[in-house]
Amino acid sequence: MGPLSLLCLPILVLLQRGILTEAQNTTAPGPKTTTQATGFIDLPASVDVLESTRPRSLVVEFRVQSADPRPTVEIVSLTPDSGAFEVPIVNPGNTTSTFGVQIMLKDWLDYETVHLHSVRLALVTAGGRVEQTFHVQVINVNEPPQCQPLIQLPGAEVRVPEGLPAPLRVYNVLAFDPDENDTLSFSITQVQPDTSKGQFTIDGMGGIITSQSFDYQNGPRVFVVSVLVTDSRGANCSGTVRIMVMRAFIPPLEFLIQSQNVSIFENRGPGNMVATVRANTTASDVYYTFVKSYPPYKIGRVDGIIRTVFNLDLESHRALEHSVLLVRAFTISEGRHGTATVTVSVLDVNEHAPFCDPSVFVLTVPETTEIGRSLGTVRCGDIDVSNQHVTLTLLENDASLYKFRLQDGQLQVNGTLDYDTAGVATGSFQYEATILVNDSGTPSLTTMIPILITVTPVNEFDPQFLGPFDILVPEDTRRGSVVGTVKAMDADWRFDALRYSIPGGDALFSIDPVGGQLYLKGSLDFEVKESYRLRVQAVDFDQDVDLTVQRTGAVEITISVQNVNDNPRCVTPSPTSPPSSPRRSARLPIISVSCTDVDRDALTATITNGGAVDRFQLNGFTLSSKEVFSYVPGAVYDHTMFEVTITVSDGKHTTDVVAYIYVIPWTTTVPTTTTTTTPKPPRVVTVVQEYWDPDLWFVVVMTLTGALLLLCLGLLIWKILIWTSVCAAPQPDNMSENMLKNNTYGEGLDKLANQDAAIQNYQSSLDGALSKENLQESLMRFDGKAEDPVSGRSYLFNSTTGERRWL
Repeated sequence: MGPLSLLCLPILVLLQRGILTEAQNTTAPGPKTTTQATGFIDLPASVDVLESTRPRSLVVEFRVQSADPRPTVEIVSLTPDSGAFEVPIVNPGNTTSTFGVQIMLKDWLDYETVHLHSVRLALVTAGGRVEQTFHVQVINVNEPPQCQPLIQLPGAEVRVPEGLPAPLRVYNVLAFDPDENDTLSFSITQVQPDTSKGQFTIDGMGGIITSQSFDYQNGPRVFVVSVLVTDSRGANCSGTVRIMVMRAFIPPLEFLIQSQNVSIFENRGPGNMVATVRANTTASDVYYTFVKSYPPYKIGRVDGIIRTVFNLDLESHRALEHSVLLVRAFTISEGRHGTATVTVSVLDVNEHAPFCDPSVFVLTVPETTEIGRSLGTVRCGDIDVSNQHVTLTLLENDASLYKFRLQDGQLQVNGTLDYDTAGVATGSFQYEATILVNDSGTPSLTTMIPILITVTPVNEFDPQFLGPFDILVPEDTRRGSVVGTVKAMDADWRFDALRYSIPGGDALFSIDPVGGQLYLKGSLDFEVKESYRLRVQAVDFDQDVDLTVQRTGAVEITISVQNVNDNPRCVTPSPTSPPSSPRRSARLPIISVSCTDVDRDALTATITNGGAVDRFQLNGFTLSSKEVFSYVPGAVYDHTMFEVTITVSDGKHTTDVVAYIYVIPWTTTVPTTTTTTTPKPPRVVTVVQEYWDPDLWFVVVMTLTGALLLLCLGLLIWKILIWTSVCAAPQPDNMSENMLKNNTYGEGLDKLANQDAAIQNYQSSLDGALSKENLQESLMRFDGKAEDPVSGRSYLFNSTTGERRWL
C-alpha cells in the first residue's frame, strides 16, 4: 500500500462511519415508549377518626404511583379550613414507581364543632398533577359533664332567708355536657345534717328545692347538699352546695349601678373582662354570684368582675349576640343580698376571609379555545355575621394580560390563548392569574383564588421554507459533500420541530432529515447537465396533542452546476497513409490528431518523448518526418518501429497521445510488379491524464513521505547488495510507461507488445542474419502485410502463392 493510500485510509473510514450513522439514523425505528400511570392507588374515600385521638397520630396511610423519583403530595384544600392535618409525608415504596404516603393529625378534633373534614390532595410530579378528595369522619366520644367550678371546690354557698314559703328553689346547679344533644340528670347523693335528708330534692334542670321552710331560730342554720350530675352514658361530675339560713326582715343590698348595658367584641379569648358590679355597702364580706347559670360568663366571687369563660364566636353561636345577666350580691355578716342586671351585647369582628368554591382554577384547554368560552363559575361567601357582601377582582400578570375576564362570577376567555410564543414556553405553557375576593368588613379581608390555565398545542400552520432556493454547485464537488442547506420554519411551537425529505427519493441528491443539508450522492458534469430541479418537503411533528396530526410544506430547489475546467481532451487520431517505402519524402504528413475540448479552451500539441523529437515534427496537429528513412544495405539502418508521444494541453489539463509508426523496408534491383496491397494504418493509443492541483500542505507532506520512502528503499537495496551478489540481467524492452499505467487500453497494449516483438525480430534478421541478396529475395516473396483477427499478430503474405511470414 502506497503513502497516498495510507493517508486516505482514515478519511475513507470516517466517511464510511458517517454514511453508516446516517443510514442508522434514517432507517432504525425509534424505541417504543410506555407511558406509566400516575395517581393515587389505595386512597380511601373516607376514614373515621375518634375525636379523642391525640395529635401526631396517624390519620390515613395510602400509596401513590408515579414515574417521577421525587413526587410530592400536597393538601390543596381543607373544608372547613381548620388546619387539623399536617403536611403529607411521602416515603419510597416497594417498587421504584410506588410511594407510601402518611397523613398525621396536627390538632385535637372536636365532634361538636366539625363532624366532617373534606381533604383535597394533589399528587405533583414532573409530568403534571393529579388531584383526589377523601373525607375524615370525626367519631363522637362521650365526654364527662362539666359542673360549675364554684360547687366543686370548695363548694357553692347560698344564703336563704328564713320564713320563705315552701317549696322553695334555693339554688340552681350549673353544669353542661360538651357532647352534642346529650342529656344530663341531677341527683342528691348526701345531705348534712342527716336528719334533713328528705328535705331537699333536685329537678331535671339542676334546681335544688326544699320542701320545708327554713327556721333560723329553731332549725339547722347550715345545710350541705352533695350533688351528682350524670350524662346518658354514665359520665359524671359532682359538687356541694352549702345552704345558710338568714334571719328574716333584712333589707336587700343595693348596687352602685343597678343596671348596666355593655358591648364587647367577639373573639377576645377566654377571661376577657365584660363588666364590674359593686354592692353599696361597707361590709367586708360581700360576695357576688349569678342568679342562674350563664355558661359563657363567670363573675368574681369577691371582686364582682364579670369575665368570659371561653372565646365568644358569633359565627359559631349566634345566641351570644345579646345576653342579660342577673348578678346577686350578699353579705354573711349582715345577712343581706341584692340583684343587679347587666345586659351584654357581643359585637361582630371581621375575622374570617371570604371562602370560595372552587378555591383554585386548574384547567387544561387547547390554544384554539374560542373567546367568550366560560372556564368555570366562582361562588364566594363570608361566614362573618355582618360581612356578607363580597366583591371579585381579576388580577393578571404580563403573560396573561387581557386573556381572561370575569362576568357575573364566570371566568371567561377574553383573548387568544396562544401556545406558539417563547414567552408562553418560558412559563411552561401556563397562563397564571388571580381572582381577588374582598369582603365588606373593616378592615376588609381578602381571599385569593389562583388561576392556572395550561394550554395544549394545536397544529395550525404549515411549514414555510426560507430562501434562497437557487444553489450553485461546482461540477467537481466530491461525492458525499454538502452542496447546500434548506431551511424551513413552522409558526407552531417548537418552530424547528421539522423532518426534511425528498419525496420519492433522488438518485443524485439526499437530505439530512434534521439539519436540512443537501448531500451529493454522485458526480456532476456541467457538460452533461447544467441544472437540476429538486423538490424538498418538510413535515412537522410534536405540534399537537394528537401526534398523528402533522402538516407538510414543500418547495422546489434549483441546483445549478458551475462549470469547472476538469474535462480531459477527447483526442481522435486521423491517420494518413503510412510510409510504405523508406524513400518517402520528408515533411509529408504521416498522421493527424483531431482534438476537441468541451470547455472550449485553446489546445496545443507537443512531441514529448526524447528520441522522436529529433526524427519527427508537428505542424499544428499533423505529424511528419524530418528526413527520409534509410534502409540501404551496407549503410546505417533506421528502426522500423517508432513510438511518438504527443502531449495535448489546454493550459491546465494534458492528454498524451502515443502513436506507433511502422516502416516497411523495401529495396529491389529489378523492376517491381505492381501489386495492390492494403496497408495497415499505424496504431495510435490515446492516454488521458488528469490534471491535479493539490493544496500546498499536501504537496509538502507527500514530498517528505516520498523522500523517506526513497531513503528506506535505498537502505534496503544497499543491504541486499552487501549480503548477496546480484547480476543485472538485461531487461526486455517494454511498452511505454504511459501505456502500462493505463488500464483502459490493457488489451490493446498486449497486442502492440506482440507486434513490437515480431518487428524487432524481423529487424534483427534484416540487420544480421540476412545478406543483401537474401533480404531482397525474402522481401520479393511477400507483397503485403496484414493482422490476424484472432491473435492480433501481424504477418507478411504473398498474394500469389498465399505464403505467410509472422512478424
